[in-house]
Amino acid sequence: MHVVISGGGIGGLTLAIALHQAGIGVEVHEAVAAPRALGVGINLLPHAMRELTELGLGERVLAAGVPTRELLYATKRGEEVWREDRGLAAGYRWPQVSIHRGVLFMLLLEAARERLGDAIHLGSRGIGADSDERGATLRLEGGGAARGDVVVAADGIHSAIRAVWYPHEGAPCWNGNLMWRAVSEHPGYLTGRTMVQAGRNDLKFVCYPIREATAERPALVNWIAEKRMPADMHWAREDWNRAGRIEDFLPDFAGWEWSWLSVPSLIR
Repeated sequence: MHVVISGGGIGGLTLAIALHQAGIGVEVHEAVAAPRALGVGINLLPHAMRELTELGLGERVLAAGVPTRELLYATKRGEEVWREDRGLAAGYRWPQVSIHRGVLFMLLLEAARERLGDAIHLGSRGIGADSDERGATLRLEGGGAARGDVVVAADGIHSAIRAVWYPHEGAPCWNGNLMWRAVSEHPGYLTGRTMVQAGRNDLKFVCYPIREATAERPALVNWIAEKRMPADMHWAREDWNRAGRIEDFLPDFAGWEWSWLSVPSLIR
């Protein structure tokens, strides 16, 4: 069997590594010609770390991230509502790991290149897929094609292949929540491995370290400021690369000064 994957992001690369490990032929076509370590934080729960460990990547991922110790729910005044252990501390056989998304992506890309060699095709964008009784074909931008027994569309939430197969589906529906996301260098707070969710449904702040502090450098903290917008507000397509304006949301969190963390300072 030979599998053709359209999309070389976290999902596509993980699938490619897993198929290769299972002895299944695979190739990946990724639209980006020069991948970079972009993004902010991402959480890998124990069941995800189990899969990465089975692929021989557990130690690499853990070394590049932070094993989350606990999750703390708090009010906007920093008062504890609920606290629970996470990962190994909660009794799982695998840790929960908070990591920079770009670091995870580059780690997977490196592993895929080590194992699959020239089967990773960069600058190769899938635009459609066709099936027949003998297999499947990924149609590529520029007129090329890749042939296999199966084509997997791993090309993201705005999948070009899904749009061809379901042309009347329309764009994903926005739930009304707007999120400003960033990472900030910070001395660290609480255990140094604590994930925090504070506030309420219409105004929330989430933060967790994705790099631990050392004597040479501060911690790196991923944070999300989330605000529910008016129902009649129009918002264009989401964009990870769109620059946010601090004045659009910092005033909503101005009073969130806690004994163990200053939210405004972290945002600034």
